[in-house]
Amino acid sequence: MWKTLKSGLQVNPLGRCAAGFCSEPATVVTTFISRYSTVPENPLGYCSGHVERRFVDDETYDRRHQDYPGVVGGSVYRRSDYEIREPNETEAAELAWEQGAEERWKAEGRIGEYRRIAELHAADTVDGMLVDAWTAGACVALHDALSEKNRERWLGLTTAQQCDIAVRLTMGGR
Repeated sequence: MWKTLKSGLQVNPLGRCAAGFCSEPATVVTTFISRYSTVPENPLGYCSGHVERRFVDDETYDRRHQDYPGVVGGSVYRRSDYEIREPNETEAAELAWEQGAEERWKAEGRIGEYRRIAELHAADTVDGMLVDAWTAGACVALHDALSEKNRERWLGLTTAQQCDIAVRLTMGGR
């Protein structure tokens, strides 16, 4: 699942390489260059290892397609069809922000745990209670909407109480 940053760069959550389940940070930007379309493609952020393995010269690409017809499809790309570059200043700043999310979430405590669950779309335990992404999103939405006085009261509740109140108030749940 790719995340599109404000600059249009698409990466995996936390600014990671867009190649499947790669846990390496995105350090190289690739953009498909179409010969037939005037609509620009969104650039993808990859780690340098995936760029070296996936984007091959024309001769290697043609040879692989000849040796393995129909098999190479989505894993190897013709390098001449792509612009491969370092991230520009805006993209680099957005990648650094995304890659620093774990530290920001840890600093926020329990609400940071909710933010992590909602961002990564993965259920996890918070203070011993399993919280899904939908409920975590409700907790984050409520936390961000509360005044300082009410936010302190809400943060003093248990995880189960926070989740129950958040779902009831923000999502209309029962």
